[in-house]
Amino acid sequence: MPSSRTSHRRTRFATRAGLAVTALALLAGCSKAADAEQTAPAAAPKETNRTVTVQATGTSKGVPDAMVVSISVTTGGPSAAETLADNNRRTQKVLDQLKFTSVDDKDVSTTSIDLGPTYDKKGNITGYMATNSLRITLRKLEGAGAQLDALVAGGDNHVRVGGVQLGFTDDDELVSTARVDAVKRARAQADEMAEAAGAEVADVRTIADVVPEGQMQYEGFTATRAMSDASSVPIAAGSQELEVKVKVVFELEG
Repeated sequence: MPSSRTSHRRTRFATRAGLAVTALALLAGCSKAADAEQTAPAAAPKETNRTVTVQATGTSKGVPDAMVVSISVTTGGPSAAETLADNNRRTQKVLDQLKFTSVDDKDVSTTSIDLGPTYDKKGNITGYMATNSLRITLRKLEGAGAQLDALVAGGDNHVRVGGVQLGFTDDDELVSTARVDAVKRARAQADEMAEAAGAEVADVRTIADVVPEGQMQYEGFTATRAMSDASSVPIAAGSQELEVKVKVVFELEG
């Protein structure tokens, strides 16, 4: 018959063995759970919301209070040096006239200077021609006619007015009004398109201005000395429509 000490040892050994088996079972279970988690298929990605994209143009009207004028001073001569020197002198005279009529230096910019030979029908050089082109902003429309007269007089029949564009010195309010109009039109278009497709317009995803291309309001005309001898050139401001275009992406539901 085993002693009590031996029995106690066996009991303690059996307990330890049972704990070891339990631990192994737990480890096996965790391992299977981890394997199952790793091999489980990934959740399907959430379906991307459907969208509708529209572009719309909003408008607002105002009375122009400024004018942008494109002019050129053209001269000719027997040599390139003489032609350019003459052109520089006449262009400077035009610039002096602008200062005399209170046109700020920041409102006058040179857009191009050209110098090249002229030819006869046989291709022989007959002389040279120079052209200095300027862009001028006249910020007070009521005095623009007299300023145009001064430009022509300053150039001594060598000035050509190539284009006139009426505009606004401050168009922030007009732009804001046109932009709001554009967004409203965009929403109306989106609603119409969505209804035709059996859906409904939800939230705005993106919205942005579309930069418009500039347009000349009036074609150019040739300026002659007769214009400066007559009364000031009449300027009719009328009203001008300002446009803003927007691009809006709406989400769809339903």
